[in-house]
Amino acid sequence: MHLDPRLVAADWLARLASAITNSDPHEIGQTLLADGWLRDILVFTWDIRALEGREKVASYLTPTLASSRIADLKIDESPFLSPRTFPVPLRPAVGVEAAFTFECAHGHGRGNARLVPDEDGTYKAMTLMTELRDLSGHEEQRTLPLRDDITGIPGRDMQEDFANWVKEVETRPYVLIVGGGQTALQVAARFKQMDIPALVVERNARIGDSWRKRYPSLTLHTVKRHHSLLYQTYPSNWPEFTPRDKIADWLEQYATIQDLVVWTNAELKVNPVYNAETKDWDVTILREGFEVKLRPAHIVLATGTLGEPNVPDIADLGLFQGLVMHSQQFQGGTPYAGKKVVVIGAGNSAIDICQDLVLRGAESVTMIQRSETCVLSRDYVCGMLREAFPEDVPLPVADFRWGSFPLGLLKKIAIAGQQSAWDANKDLHDKLRKGGIRLNMGPEGQGIYLLTLERGGGECTWRLDKGGADLIGDGRIKVRSGVSPLRFTETGLVLSDESELPADLVVFATGFVHIREANSEVLGREVIDKTDEVYGLDEEGEIKGSYRPSGHPGLWFATGDFFVSRFMSKPLAIQIKAIQLGMLEHDGRRVIAKTVEQNNQ
Repeated sequence: MHLDPRLVAADWLARLASAITNSDPHEIGQTLLADGWLRDILVFTWDIRALEGREKVASYLTPTLASSRIADLKIDESPFLSPRTFPVPLRPAVGVEAAFTFECAHGHGRGNARLVPDEDGTYKAMTLMTELRDLSGHEEQRTLPLRDDITGIPGRDMQEDFANWVKEVETRPYVLIVGGGQTALQVAARFKQMDIPALVVERNARIGDSWRKRYPSLTLHTVKRHHSLLYQTYPSNWPEFTPRDKIADWLEQYATIQDLVVWTNAELKVNPVYNAETKDWDVTILREGFEVKLRPAHIVLATGTLGEPNVPDIADLGLFQGLVMHSQQFQGGTPYAGKKVVVIGAGNSAIDICQDLVLRGAESVTMIQRSETCVLSRDYVCGMLREAFPEDVPLPVADFRWGSFPLGLLKKIAIAGQQSAWDANKDLHDKLRKGGIRLNMGPEGQGIYLLTLERGGGECTWRLDKGGADLIGDGRIKVRSGVSPLRFTETGLVLSDESELPADLVVFATGFVHIREANSEVLGREVIDKTDEVYGLDEEGEIKGSYRPSGHPGLWFATGDFFVSRFMSKPLAIQIKAIQLGMLEHDGRRVIAKTVEQNNQ
C-alpha cells in the first residue's frame, strides 16, 4: 500500500492539536509511542529537557501545558522540511518525518516529529521536538544589522552608524563572551543577529591562534559540512578535512565578516564580582597591558570545552635529561629525527603526533595506551556525518533535524546496533590489534559520537585511517597497552609494570582540563562552586551545564563541537534576550532545580 507522508503527518498533527486544545497531557502522551521521546527547548518551561516515555512526558507537561498557550499548529511545507519517509532504525518499518510550526506564549515555535507505526498500525511519535524559535517582536534578523544601505534618509552615514554601534558595545556590553574560538564566535554572531550587545575577549594576539599553536599536521576529523560556521559556509573548493591553519584563518576572517566586536590580547582578570541588586558584573579586562572596567549583565564562558593542558604529575621529572611537553606544544616531528620518543595517550592527538614522528624520521616511537580506545575509520564516521549533514540540504535544516533527535535515544540505538560498527571496521581493527591496541565501543557500546559528548574525547576516542593503523600494524609505531607512566629516570620512563622505555622526548597527549575547572582560578571558588557540572551528558541526554542556567546568576557556559554551538547558540540567545526584556526572572538556577527545592520544602 502506498504511504502518503503528508496524510500521515496531517492526521498525527490533528491528534496532537486536539490534545493541546483539551489541555490534556495524557492525551498528548498517546500521540507518542510508549517509549517515545519529547525534547523541549524553551516552549513548556524556560529550560531544555529530554524525556522518555508517556508517563514522564505527561508529568512534565501537566503544570505548564495550559500556560504555554500553544496554538495554530501547521505542517511545514517549505522545501526540505515537508513530510518525508525514512527507514526506522533497528526495525523493518518505514516512518514519516514532519516539521510543523506553531504559536506559543512567548513567541513563534517550531517542531519536528518522527512518526512510526505502533502495534495496530497507528502512526505515533518516536521523537517529538518542540522549540521556541523566536520571541514575539524580537525575531532574529536575517541580514547583518546596520549594513543595509537604506536610501532616502537624509544625513544617514552607514559607516558612522556602525562605528557608533561598535563604540557602544565596547563601552556597555550586555554580554561579555570570554574566548575567541569557534564556539565563542558563533555565539557572538547569533547574539548580534538577536540585538544582544556582546563583546568577545580573546587572550591570544589573533583570532585563530588557539589553532595555530597546535601541532602542524592537525586537521579536523569531521567533514567540512559538519564543522561549518553559523551563517557562513565554506567555499565550494574548500578541503573536506580542514587543516589547522585554514580553520584558524577562517575564524579570523569570520569575526570580521560577521561584524563581531572582538578584543584580542585581552583577558578577564581574576575574581569578577556579581552584584545581585544591579544584576551585573564588576569586571576588569586587561587589554594590551591596560585595565578596562566593564559592567556586563552576563558572562558567557566559551574558552573551549577542554581548557588548559592536562599534564599528569609523574615522579622524578627533574631527573630526566630529555625534553617533556604537552601535545599542545608539539610543533612537528622534524626536530626529533633520530630520537627516541614516547607519547603518552592514545587519542586523536596521540596518533597524529606518532604518525608525524615516524614520517619525520624518529628512531623509535612508542605510544602508551593506558585504557581501551574506541577507534573507527574516518570513512565510516564521515559517512554517517554526510548522511546527517548532506551537501544538498541547507545547513540550518540539517541542524534542525539533527538537533531534534534526542541523544538518549541515539545512545540506545547505537548500543543496540554496535555489532554493525565492529563489522564495518574489522580490517582496521585487525591491524590495530596486531600492533597491541586494545579496543572497545565505549563502556556501554555507545560508540564514538556519544563517547565524545560524554567524556570530551581524549583517550576514549580516536578516528583515523590516514596511515596510522598501518604504522601500528607493522610495528613502526610501537604500542604499550594497559600500563601508565610511573616515574622518570635520567634516560627514560619507568612504567607501572616496572619496565623502562628509553626516551629523548616524552609527549603528554593526555587531553585538557575541562572548562569549569580551567576557569576556577579566574572566577574564584565562591563563584565556580555555585555552578553545576559542565559537559558530559545528564540523565536525560542533554549536555550538562551548557546553554542553560549554570547555577550562578549571569554566568553561562558554551561548549561542544561546531554543530552544538551552531544549534544551541539560539536557545542561549533567547534566554538572555528574555532576561533583558524582563520576560524571564533569572537567579542562575534551572527550573528543574527550583522545582526540586520547592518539593523538598
